[in-house]
Amino acid sequence: MQFEGVDVNPELPLDIEVVEPMRGIHKWRNPQNGFTVYRLGHEANPIYTDEFLHEVRKGMSFLDFLREYLLVWRAFSGKPVYIEDWSTDRHSTTDIIPYNPNLPIVRGWDFGLTPACVFAQLVEDMRLNILSELCEDSMGVEKFLMEVNNHSQRLYPKATHFVDIVDPSGFYRGDTDERSCVAIMSAEPYHLRPIPGIQNPISRRNAVIKFLQRSAKDKPAFSVCRQRCPMIMKGFDGGFHFTRNRSGQWREMWEKNEYSHPHEALQYICTRVTSLSSSHDEPLDIKRQTYGGFSHSSREKRTPVGY
Repeated sequence: MQFEGVDVNPELPLDIEVVEPMRGIHKWRNPQNGFTVYRLGHEANPIYTDEFLHEVRKGMSFLDFLREYLLVWRAFSGKPVYIEDWSTDRHSTTDIIPYNPNLPIVRGWDFGLTPACVFAQLVEDMRLNILSELCEDSMGVEKFLMEVNNHSQRLYPKATHFVDIVDPSGFYRGDTDERSCVAIMSAEPYHLRPIPGIQNPISRRNAVIKFLQRSAKDKPAFSVCRQRCPMIMKGFDGGFHFTRNRSGQWREMWEKNEYSHPHEALQYICTRVTSLSSSHDEPLDIKRQTYGGFSHSSREKRTPVGY
């Protein structure tokens, strides 16, 4: 459920069995110490009607209210970027999302010393699955390339095609290195062919919203794996947000923080994924299990990074 646009679903463990003996009460056993844990939520108390909660909300900050009354400890200050379109229940799953080895895995890249790479796949009916993420701190592009390589081989060993959509700033040289991030990616031993994502923030945000708002055969056209995308999830739940300026108005650009890096990588994917092809001149034809030239019979096949 949501309260004032923020998901207030119970924060429950993902990898152990949880039972709900009655509404608002969840029970599980801690595998580390053997303790039985009960989570008592506001739904168990009949006086906590929507009218009561809205009245209580008036006397305290929204952040304190979420933590004190709804036990939402992941609550963040600011306005979530996708507050009107994101739903944890609808757009995410606790299961590992399987990948299709016959289709490309699309990697979105955000550069800098806190680089991020998001792994996604566009499947039948133009549904976008967000498979996993890789976020690092204080790491240069060369070492991050190796980490992405290892991640790709470990989680997607049968994948035969990877497509890389990057922050357009990666095509420019830095002040301390004559080579750009893209030049490093394109050189030995990787020989990648990065595609620039769209830079305009409004276009990037709208590209994600289009996927969030779409349905395909009564299913959402966008799904995130909670287990393998913790930063993406926390970003959707409020970590990726707008803040207010000194006059109290919402800023037009979101705050740059640890959650913005994977989310910007995700945005780059969404700006390009529906029009990718190996030759850059053929449209996607996902019904035939192919990205334009990317198919088993492709005249041009790409080798996964590090293979």
